[in-house]
Amino acid sequence: MSNSNNNDDKKMKVTVGIDVGTESTKVVLGSSLSCEIVRSEAGLHTTPTAVSFSGKLRHMGETANQKGSNCIIHLNRLLSLKEKDDLLSNFYTFQTQQTDNDTTVVTVDYNGDSNTQFSASAVLAMLLGKIRLSVLGTLQRMQSDATDVQYMLSISPDNTTTSREQLLDAAFAAGLDARIVESPMAYASAYQRKFPQANKTVLMIDMGHAQTSVSVVQFGTKEEQAEDKSTKPSFQVLAAKSHSSLGAASVDVRLWHHFQSTMTQLKDVKPKSRAGQRLLAGTHKLKHLLSQLPEGSVTVENINDADITLSATRTLLSELCDPDAQALTELIQSTLADQTVDAVEVLGGGCRIPWVQAVIQTVVGNEQTLSRSLDDTSAALGAALLAEEESSNISVEQQPSAQVLERRQQLRQAEVTMATLDAEETAKADIRNHMEAQVLELRSAKHGKHGALLPNLDDYLNGLDDWLFSEECDNATREQMEAKRNEMETSTKEKCASYYAAIQKEQDAKEKEMEEEAKKAQLEKNGEEDEEDHDNRRLPKKRRMEIVMKNKEEANELFKDGNWRFAAARYTKALTHCAKFVDLAPDDVKEVTALKVTLNLNLALAYTKMDNVDQALRVCNEALSLDDTSAKAYYRRASVFYEKKRWDDAKKDITQAKKLAENDKAIQKLGERIELQLKKQKQKEKKMASKMFG
Repeated sequence: MSNSNNNDDKKMKVTVGIDVGTESTKVVLGSSLSCEIVRSEAGLHTTPTAVSFSGKLRHMGETANQKGSNCIIHLNRLLSLKEKDDLLSNFYTFQTQQTDNDTTVVTVDYNGDSNTQFSASAVLAMLLGKIRLSVLGTLQRMQSDATDVQYMLSISPDNTTTSREQLLDAAFAAGLDARIVESPMAYASAYQRKFPQANKTVLMIDMGHAQTSVSVVQFGTKEEQAEDKSTKPSFQVLAAKSHSSLGAASVDVRLWHHFQSTMTQLKDVKPKSRAGQRLLAGTHKLKHLLSQLPEGSVTVENINDADITLSATRTLLSELCDPDAQALTELIQSTLADQTVDAVEVLGGGCRIPWVQAVIQTVVGNEQTLSRSLDDTSAALGAALLAEEESSNISVEQQPSAQVLERRQQLRQAEVTMATLDAEETAKADIRNHMEAQVLELRSAKHGKHGALLPNLDDYLNGLDDWLFSEECDNATREQMEAKRNEMETSTKEKCASYYAAIQKEQDAKEKEMEEEAKKAQLEKNGEEDEEDHDNRRLPKKRRMEIVMKNKEEANELFKDGNWRFAAARYTKALTHCAKFVDLAPDDVKEVTALKVTLNLNLALAYTKMDNVDQALRVCNEALSLDDTSAKAYYRRASVFYEKKRWDDAKKDITQAKKLAENDKAIQKLGERIELQLKKQKQKEKKMASKMFG
């Protein structure tokens, strides 16, 4: 019965909440799929709100080159970008302009045209199209066969009708069946899910990177329904306002202008220059430091060929941000009006800044505690939950006019055309990479086992190299690339027939040997239920080793195919047979011990893939008990400690691994990740200490 219900649930309507933030976009599935966070293709729980262009290719989200000059960031702000009253727009490296109907157009270099223009809707559609693919990938991973996927997009209050239309245009162009809800409603829905019995008035303040919204929400049933316990708790947004150019980034810009105007070595630095961007990154770091300490300094490298030290105090920061403090005060006061609140919820990075907290406390009263019950995915979560309901509080778009439909169809067609070009260019790149790999393989093959059977291929391979890096290759179509690859493979097989025949003969012999071994093993079972579990024969070392290696090779194949559990079982059986060697010479003992270490480390990796870190730790300890000079064993156990968030233990092991293998890149990379986590932990401890001791 339960299986049937689960299958029915998977066929239900799936709702998706999307919060397109200034720096990152969050996506969450509805309650029918346990409010699962939709991760990016890199496995992150957010996707950068950015799109970049490289030749004929577009890069959306985490693949966007945000440090390049041909990248568009802060896509959501293009809906309401006003150059005259916006601090951040001066730091954009891309070009923007306003049209007659008060919409924003950006100019980029795309597909050979350095003056390609896209509307805000077209750019947002590119990102939403990437989001849609991530959603479909998540549904596939969760084995959901839902065909009815409905999207709800969160938008800041006070957005104009034009902004809302542009967002709906973008959703349509990306192929989304979407509606819009204001962010205060989404936050309220997420809050109610966390506190279903809440009966109070809550002030919610969200200061993000470049936008701030303030709302007052009444939670609880109406007075006449207060005694009716069967009535579902409700909420009502009593007031909501937003500021489209007030956010945490304003602090970065205030600091930037302060240092640029007071330090002589910075007087010629321009906002959009590389030096200006590095200076902005430095003031961003300084802001975070001053959120934890009363004073601080950071060093910015390579500003006009020199390193610059930026120093400031919280007092100076508060003085510089006085215009922002006044704007925030007015925003909160105008939203509150004469209303009283029972609780204050703050979220967004900006609300971690001391002067921001001070402003909020001053307005609402120092007796109020600033709570952080919501996180950065709450708007997307609330939007997904609201999409499941038929609520009168959610606006439903009226039937679009013929003019609007025509505009959307044009946007949709343009997006489909560009997506097709993306697929074409990606396929061409894959073919080119395949051909380059084959050329490199043939160049190195002459030094391999059957290299003597190869003819002189220098001229042939040089010709292929010349073509791969020629203008003809750059301008070739996908079909032409495929034809060239097929021609290359046919010609290579003809020229290297003896070489490939020798390789094939070797592979056939190996497969035949494995088949014979399998038949031999089957005959040796002698009716036993499971040879692997009950084989206590005193076999010669060679025969026992064959059984061990057979299990190890099968485990490796299972592991490659993603069958972690079966791979772990095979590695365990191989280890079981390792314990059955008898009468070993000293050199044989060393060989078997090394094999046990390898099997335990492979088993640890399989356990890690199955999220069974305790078992992974056990077998890592076993490997190190066998060989405490194995860099790989220390590395593997450090990886397990990392998964268990035991940063100090992880650092001890990775330090030992570095001593044993100084130039191992994997070890170095894990060491950097561990150091980053230790740094975050130390910052968190400092912050907690500052709260405890003032």
